[in-house]
Amino acid sequence: MEAKAIGGFVWDSINTEKIDAHGLEPEDIEGLFDEAPVMFQHPEHPQRWLALGFVPEPDDRFVLVSFEIDENTSWARVVTAFEPTNEKWWKTYAKTKGIQE
Repeated sequence: MEAKAIGGFVWDSINTEKIDAHGLEPEDIEGLFDEAPVMFQHPEHPQRWLALGFVPEPDDRFVLVSFEIDENTSWARVVTAFEPTNEKWWKTYAKTKGIQE
């Protein structure tokens, strides 16, 4: 299954609290998607997707986002987002983007 273009975002108290716990705001996540993140299907939850990218300045933080896409509306509902500590995420991003380490 290929990732679709995202038509918008669904925010509620549950997902905004989850990202807030990681020092992120909805605008950060939406900005990350504006910058063509690396997206792929979640390996353990086939209904979910993962996105890797950078939130906009001034933070410019590398973030991993877990989200679901509504097939009817193409709107994304973020499950959570955080700065990954496992270097495999950076390696995945760098390899996909053609960045030399």
